[in-house]
Amino acid sequence: MNEMPRGYCRCGPFRVDIIPKGLLKPLILKLLSDKPMHGFELMEQIFEKTDGMWRPGPAAIYPTLEWLESNGYIRSADQHERKSEKARKQYAITKKGSDALSEYESSAREVKHQMQKFGSIYERI
Repeated sequence: MNEMPRGYCRCGPFRVDIIPKGLLKPLILKLLSDKPMHGFELMEQIFEKTDGMWRPGPAAIYPTLEWLESNGYIRSADQHERKSEKARKQYAITKKGSDALSEYESSAREVKHQMQKFGSIYERI
């Protein structure tokens, strides 16, 4: 059986990546704009919000969180959920992160418009 990995579809003889490259950073910012979360919670939310198409693992989430924090887009604080659990970093979006998210959303609307335009052209060909 030749199954496609999650996040891809087989479109005829082509393998198409459904999840665009570079989506993780703005998606994390979008989720954190609703409420602060820790890394595992972000992984679960991404899985849920993408209807199971994408579950980024720790190897993707934690370096991205580190990058976003070191560049001032998010901030973290250690949170003890229970005495028996180790501290988890709770991440929250910063003003710089909110500004970047607004800029991303504006650009994404333009990309969506261009893709719809291309789709219309493709249908006419």
